[in-house]
Formats: sequence, structure tokens, C-alpha cells
Amino acid sequence: MTWKDSYYGWLIELIPSSEGYVFKCWMPDEQIGISNYHVYPRVCQAIRAARKRAKLESASLALMGFLNESYNNCRLSSQEHIALMISISDYTASVGKPKIRRSLDLADE
Repeated sequence: MTWKDSYYGWLIELIPSSEGYVFKCWMPDEQIGISNYHVYPRVCQAIRAARKRAKLESASLALMGFLNESYNNCRLSSQEHIALMISISDYTASVGKPKIRRSLDLADE
């Protein structure tokens, strides 16, 4: 049985497997799904990992939105904007190395 919950605006889905549980986090429009595809032996471990990923992605998206707004309002130079965006992207990618794929790809698995 699949478990679903909402957290920081993301829909978290836990999928049972023979070895444990895998999480997938979905944006509200279900166009983007994020998972690290790690199998967690216990439900609580999978929930904790999924919530951490949802928090990280939410914070990253909010910061990137703020930086885009600041750049558009001429508060950041082009170089500052690019450097900060790359920094956020690199940090987000380094924490758990998520795989981001379109929902159609995830549904085929």
C-alpha cells in the first residue's frame, strides 16, 4: 500500500518494495517528481528523508525566486546573480544527489 502526505507544499509518496520503502516528492501540478531512489528499511526513515528533501527543494526554489526578483529589480549584477544561482544549485545537488524527472518518466517505473 502506498502512503501519501503533504509537506511544505510537496506531495510525499512512499512506495513499498521487498527491501523497504522509496520516496517520491511531487510538486502540486505533478510536473516534477524528485527522489533519491534509495530504499529505506523503515517507514520512518523514508518519511524523514522525504521531508528533508522537500524542505531543501522548497528553500532552494524560494531563494532562486528571490534572486531572480532581485536581479530583475537591478539589485544584483549579472555576475552576482549567476554566482549565487550556481551556488544554490550546487549545494542542492550535493545534498542527496536527487534525480529530477518529469512525471511521465516516473509513472513508467
